[in-house]
Amino acid sequence: MIKIAVIGAGPAGMMAAITAAKAGAKVTVFERNDIAGKKLLLTGNGKCNFTNVDIHADYYSFQEDSFADDILNELTYRDVCDVFMEMGVLSVERKGGLYPFTGQAKTVVNALVRAMERLGVTLLTGSCVNSITKQNNCFMVHTDKENTEFDRVILACGGKAAPKTGSDGFGYRLARGFGHTVSRTYPALVQLIADNPNLKNVAGVRCYANASAWINGEKVVSDYGELQLTEYGLSGIPVFHLSRYLSKAVEEKENCIVKVDFVPQIRSDALEGYVLEQQKVLSGCSFKAFLEGMVHDKLADYFLKIKKQESAFLSSEEDARKLICLLKEMKAWEFVITGHKGFENAQVTKGGVLLDEIDENMQSKLTQGLYFAGEMVDVDAECGGYNLHWAWASGKKAGEEAAK
Repeated sequence: MIKIAVIGAGPAGMMAAITAAKAGAKVTVFERNDIAGKKLLLTGNGKCNFTNVDIHADYYSFQEDSFADDILNELTYRDVCDVFMEMGVLSVERKGGLYPFTGQAKTVVNALVRAMERLGVTLLTGSCVNSITKQNNCFMVHTDKENTEFDRVILACGGKAAPKTGSDGFGYRLARGFGHTVSRTYPALVQLIADNPNLKNVAGVRCYANASAWINGEKVVSDYGELQLTEYGLSGIPVFHLSRYLSKAVEEKENCIVKVDFVPQIRSDALEGYVLEQQKVLSGCSFKAFLEGMVHDKLADYFLKIKKQESAFLSSEEDARKLICLLKEMKAWEFVITGHKGFENAQVTKGGVLLDEIDENMQSKLTQGLYFAGEMVDVDAECGGYNLHWAWASGKKAGEEAAK
């Protein structure tokens, strides 16, 4: 019987362990935390968006012709739902994302742990792996408590995002021990820090807007959704998406701008006609009263204060022209991005063990019998269940191949 060590009891590690055990391998999972799935419990604000109906390379950091795309597509979202259905977990779709019907991430974690127990997987919590060595065809896993011999090893240690959950990059050290290259890592799906006045006056305001990222004057990506303004800058799912492109650029001191369209419901070329038409009905009303019909009242105050138009009224065509100019600025309001909120607040790591050093079976090209899965590999994706789908798909592949 093949003996397999899985390092890390996160989503990728547990899926790898379950798959390998189903194939007949004797599996031991080493987890440095006192419980399995500690980071998984936090996903989707504790609701666990575990896959998406639209799985495609466009949402990931790799290209469509990458072997990673092949692995991704070997496991469809229906397959993931079926896997959890077999574990007794019902799922529900919300805007393309799949969640456990209970709305609780712990439902998924508990199901995975129980599945490992049923299959005879040994789960060693509170067990920190210090190093792994290989001699002849055997791997020796060294912990604080003992040294254990295995035929194969699957590294599923996570990246550096949310280090309080144990995901602090220690797996990269293990990978480097076998000669692997780890690209520079950056926090992704993280809040952005902006250098803009008076943000404290709109802290906590949420609004639906279109946000676009600009690096050195070039637009690189945009996204629409619920934006949140904070004392330090910007948050919300559209900002998380932008951070995948901006976190590296801002660390390298490039010129990073986020432009926000706070009035996405009206096209730029329709603004003038809209204001002039509304002037017939709202003549004499204040700019603030006009804007409060379009944006949050705190946002109206924010824009008017910056443009020094707090006392402006819509009384003439000249006033209407001033209001049109303000609205056009509100459709491309610029935030100078000076930083991000770091790995401690990030959901995902950008960067990791290079895909070029891993084969189509998730096995190391440098060390036979060594496999990788999940976030510690240089793969990241948007919000929406995509990162967890990669964890399931890569974990399943690694488990299958390691057990052969």
